[in-house]
Amino acid sequence: MRRDVIEPLISQVEGLDLDHLLTQAGEAIVYVDANWVVRYCNSVYLSNLGMTHAEVLGKTPFEYVPNFKRSIFYESIERCRRERKPTVRIGYSTALDRWLMVRVFPSGEGMMMLANDASESVVRQYQLAQQVLKDPLTGLPNKLGLVNDLESMCERSDAFSLLVIGLDRFRSINDALGYAGGDMALLEVASRLQTATMPGEQLYRLNGDEFCVLQKHEPELIQFRADVLMQVARQPLVLHGHRFVLGATAGTVARDFDCRDPEQMLKRAALALRHAKKTQRGGLVTYEPGLERSSQLRTELEDELRAAIDSQQLLLVLQPKGSLTDGSLVGAEALIRWAHPRRGMVSPAEFLPLAHDAGLMVTIDQLVLKQALQHISTLYARGIQVPVSINLSVQSDVCLVDRVREALRAANVPPNLLEVEIPEGALMENVETSAKVLADLHCMGLRISIDDFGTGYSSFAYLARFPVHTLKVDRSFVKEIASNDTSHKIVKSLVRLAHSLQLSVIAEGVEDPADLELLKRIRCDMVQGYAFGRPMPFDRFVEFARAHDAVNDSMRWYTV
Repeated sequence: MRRDVIEPLISQVEGLDLDHLLTQAGEAIVYVDANWVVRYCNSVYLSNLGMTHAEVLGKTPFEYVPNFKRSIFYESIERCRRERKPTVRIGYSTALDRWLMVRVFPSGEGMMMLANDASESVVRQYQLAQQVLKDPLTGLPNKLGLVNDLESMCERSDAFSLLVIGLDRFRSINDALGYAGGDMALLEVASRLQTATMPGEQLYRLNGDEFCVLQKHEPELIQFRADVLMQVARQPLVLHGHRFVLGATAGTVARDFDCRDPEQMLKRAALALRHAKKTQRGGLVTYEPGLERSSQLRTELEDELRAAIDSQQLLLVLQPKGSLTDGSLVGAEALIRWAHPRRGMVSPAEFLPLAHDAGLMVTIDQLVLKQALQHISTLYARGIQVPVSINLSVQSDVCLVDRVREALRAANVPPNLLEVEIPEGALMENVETSAKVLADLHCMGLRISIDDFGTGYSSFAYLARFPVHTLKVDRSFVKEIASNDTSHKIVKSLVRLAHSLQLSVIAEGVEDPADLELLKRIRCDMVQGYAFGRPMPFDRFVEFARAHDAVNDSMRWYTV
């Protein structure tokens, strides 16, 4: 405010009209000179202090306000006086028992100060801040709220643990009912978990399908409480007439008093959860320092896998399938391998889960499809007409059908020489999507096989909806068929029921030649495993096929 404006105001301080005008502003207004002497104040200022003009005018605030220099506003006012720049400060006035916003303007050699009640504004800001700390869907505290709480606890010597719970198969709800259905599921799970918490626990929603529980229990209780909460999350959900059963996996970390970084603690809990999902889905993993090194190696391997896709380090080997009726070669499965330049052959069990987490499965599926069709084309040109099967991710690639159609057109091979194997678990993630995709593939002339059958939760009622040709009985049953009576009965029942649905049956993982006769006796149609032929490079498979076709007078098995 300019000096030529304020000084006439000061000279007319006795004028009731001016005072009335400044009072109507609703703000406390005071002008002090270069020596902090009050030259003017309005009635709002006096009313706030409970004083009169006589007690204030001609005096400094240091005289009539106790401990003024210790006020949170003093520093801002002094900075304005010193630097001759306007300042604004919001703070709590203990003298007035309210929040104030104080604005200070240099004027001549002095300062003009205006103060108004900011309590409502501060409350609104607090409410907004609280909203920022809450998840808008569930109303639970969110990750930012958890970080704030952890920062407070880390400043004290409190012992605590973090339990992060991740929902399994949650995507099946989104696929079936859309995001609105997923939101309904999250609301229900959040409500159930909140109800199941006990004193000493606080529930948070981190993101997506992950929740976190801040626990102040003794370490001995963590496993028990994790089991209870995971069981709550696994309870069936009924949404829009559909019944869903989710899984739950958890990771936990106890407070490390040498670590005062909340984000680091959350990272460790998340590492434990990821490790649990890889190694013991449905269980609990406790963080250990070695997991961080494992995570670093995993990141390095992911980078190398991306490079491997570009540099054609991923290749296919073929494992033959044989008929139990006459020992003939009836097909082959294309199995992916990673020829790593330093690590040698990397097992698909090691890199395929990594590829799935990294979002690389669609790219790898395309690579497998292309290489498999190249092999089929070469075999077909050499007079070897056996179907080659590949595993594809039905749920991951919305363009799968179009990609397969275009690849078949480019390869120009009979479509019945390509067989698609779908793991039972993946098939049941979304029955409607699976049925549609398989029907489209079937219409192209492809053969369809369900892999790992017996390990999931399929039923033969569902099988009737799928255009399936073959069931592959999981190796876990086959390897004990001779030594375990229960496994023998399971395989026998699966064969009988499959035949009743006009489906063929292949036993995978057959390693003992003695099991061949046993499987033949229970009328299993085909086998795949070391007892018939190991996975082999393409050129060797060509030799195997030719040698095998030359033997047609009796059943003969090759171990190569």
